[in-house]
Amino acid sequence: MNTSTSNLKDKVVKRAVNSLRKSKRIEQLSFVAIANELNVRVDEIQAFYTTTEDIFLEAQKKDWESLHRYWDRHIKKSKTPGDFKNAFEIFFERFVETLSDDADLRLELSCYLPKCIKYREKNRERVKQKFKNLIKRGWPGKDEKVLERQTELVTVLFYGFVDHVVHIPKTERTKILRDFRNMLNLHLQDRKFF
Repeated sequence: MNTSTSNLKDKVVKRAVNSLRKSKRIEQLSFVAIANELNVRVDEIQAFYTTTEDIFLEAQKKDWESLHRYWDRHIKKSKTPGDFKNAFEIFFERFVETLSDDADLRLELSCYLPKCIKYREKNRERVKQKFKNLIKRGWPGKDEKVLERQTELVTVLFYGFVDHVVHIPKTERTKILRDFRNMLNLHLQDRKFF
């Protein structure tokens, strides 16, 4: 994908988000209005998206795929438990760093639009599997039941963290991230998980 195509896709997402913030209704979004505001033809937008729902689905996928690529590079380099712990923590840092200004709205849509919900659930399983792998290798010695419970709990906590962190000012996000990571580390040090 060339730069101008990527820029247009980003502009369409930004314009759709701005329009949605004004009207508060996804049903009122239209390709015609977005095209007029961007001074492009409707067919230029339709080359990428077939529905307004697709705009938000593609934005969601783009954000997560970028995050997964970054995370996978760190996981692949990991050799020792300390490396795997670091890869575990790097994910949270990168997640918070890359949250967009409109992350709150994007999250709400990922829980509302059918295609976005489906992608979110599929991605949640992918994230959960990576958590399990990192916990197993970063905090070795856990039996399978403990590993399963801790993985499930970390996943639930992470998605609760996501729901909270997107609604707070950017300056506060790194502060709460520090506390969140400390809490997870304390939890994962427990081999028996009472």
